[in-house]
Amino acid sequence: MNLRAKLSIDHYIGAPLAWLLNGVARVIARVWRRDHSLRTPPRAVLFMKFMGLGSIARAAFLLEAARQRFPQARIGFACFPGCAGLVRLYPQVDDVIVVRDNGLFALARGTVRLVLWAWRNRADLVIDLEVHSKYSSICSALTLARDRAGFAGLTSRFRRGLYTHLIFWNPIRPVDVAYRQLGRALGMRPRLRRVKPSVTAAGKNEVRGLLATLGIPEGARLLGVNPNASELRLERRWPGANFARVITALPPADGLHVLLLGSRAERDYVAQVCALVTGNANPVHNVAGRLPFEGYVALLARLDLLLTNDSGPLHIAAALRVPTVSLWGPGHPRHYILRGAQHVHFYRPIYCSPCIYTTDVPPCGGDNQCMQRLDWRPVARAVCSLLGLPMPPGPGVERVAASEPAKHLPVFGYWQRESAASALRGVPR
Repeated sequence: MNLRAKLSIDHYIGAPLAWLLNGVARVIARVWRRDHSLRTPPRAVLFMKFMGLGSIARAAFLLEAARQRFPQARIGFACFPGCAGLVRLYPQVDDVIVVRDNGLFALARGTVRLVLWAWRNRADLVIDLEVHSKYSSICSALTLARDRAGFAGLTSRFRRGLYTHLIFWNPIRPVDVAYRQLGRALGMRPRLRRVKPSVTAAGKNEVRGLLATLGIPEGARLLGVNPNASELRLERRWPGANFARVITALPPADGLHVLLLGSRAERDYVAQVCALVTGNANPVHNVAGRLPFEGYVALLARLDLLLTNDSGPLHIAAALRVPTVSLWGPGHPRHYILRGAQHVHFYRPIYCSPCIYTTDVPPCGGDNQCMQRLDWRPVARAVCSLLGLPMPPGPGVERVAASEPAKHLPVFGYWQRESAASALRGVPR
């Protein structure tokens, strides 16, 4: 199922079910008065975050806090297949419950597996990291867990009867702070820090084999370039032509290789970006889809620098202490607190940015001016600076670019027709 189908199911089927269960849960709570003080440690803890690699990477410190607070509890994590590879790399998780999302029947069967895991392991605590999802709320209620914790905001009032511990979701505060508040409400002592996913020996071997196949010596310097963004918001993609311009502008550097990254599904798009690179001074390789996820994480750990859109690989790389240059538009960099001289971000705010935290459908309909207006020259200079290369001529490095004078800006924020999104599916601009 694509994202639109999931959103439709969540809205048209999930919403009525969530409200129905809400009423049932309120009646049961009046009759079955359970102790929600958390004085009795849970026998099992179930985390739920079905989509969003970056969010899982940022929430990993909660897994660590849960393990410290409930050392005897079995910890499970429910997610869709696209996130399972990352979750398996956190040793705090005992079981990964994968809910397949390739059809209604598969989704129903996966939901049954999730609920049965909770019943069999006697999960007394469910921690739902989703914010607006009716589906995760339904799953939380069906587990019959004694304590069910999650977030609630203006768009998720249906949750107020389904959860025993609710934290207000503040969309203008950093996501890490929201996760910390949720942990504190459950008696944990979470520390805001980036928890590294495991870099396995098998993953390292995969990387060695790939680099050898490409003729890249073991001690070579590697610049990773991720021109992709997940279907959660394709508008996060910077124009592919700009990535190509940055790569072409890099001066020749001894032992430097440029790796264009991505998943198997993104390989064709990455190939289109790669085809736009002409006259480059350093070898460029398209490695999208050539490694399993375990190897992909090991490759991120091997990089000297990652140039990327706001996406999951950015947050995984940051957790692995890899320097990054990131590009923002539909999202706001301050929402994710990437601080330090090793992290440079570019963001040119316009009226409708950021939009990703408030609407499922972007007002631009795919015409992502917030990304298109980011100049490639300062980005190239930032990449050179972090790699210690001679600076190409052009504007200096800007961490957060100022907004352009209003007299030069068109009116942004009109809801555009959906056909405008077709620009995101063709050859990179």
